[in-house]
Amino acid sequence: MAKFILPPHLQARIISDTRPATRAPPTGPLPDPAAPKPAKPRKKTSTGTNSFTQAVVQLLTLEGCLIWRHNNAPVYDPKLECFRRGSAKTGLPDTLGFYRTTGHIVAVEIKTGKDVLSDEQREFLAAVRAAGGFACEGRSLEQVRKEFHEWKQSLTQFTKAA
Repeated sequence: MAKFILPPHLQARIISDTRPATRAPPTGPLPDPAAPKPAKPRKKTSTGTNSFTQAVVQLLTLEGCLIWRHNNAPVYDPKLECFRRGSAKTGLPDTLGFYRTTGHIVAVEIKTGKDVLSDEQREFLAAVRAAGGFACEGRSLEQVRKEFHEWKQSLTQFTKAA
């Protein structure tokens, strides 16, 4: 195998490039490497909510939707040592997709326990309904299934009347 040699003009450039570092040395006492690092704050997650979201996605997929979990949770930034807001529009639901048969948007905001809809979430779900899509606040799988079937029924009644 042939040995790679830098061209002379690059060799001269690398050798002559002896600029000092631009970063100033740290001031104050140096941190103790043996000291325990502070624990990162963890966002409280609920496996009940996660499994319920997965169940809603599976249910609506079986009902003929292309649907996915829309992640809009804040992200921990280790440099700033805090949670950063995501870049998504506020009020977006936990699951988004569309009904394959008609192309209507499908949006379900998952709520468990004492969780309540924010004003932005309420506005988004109302906008989806106004556009003819399916939108609901999902509190139980049976409730989502029932509301989806009622919505599908209203679609067939609407197309028969037209």
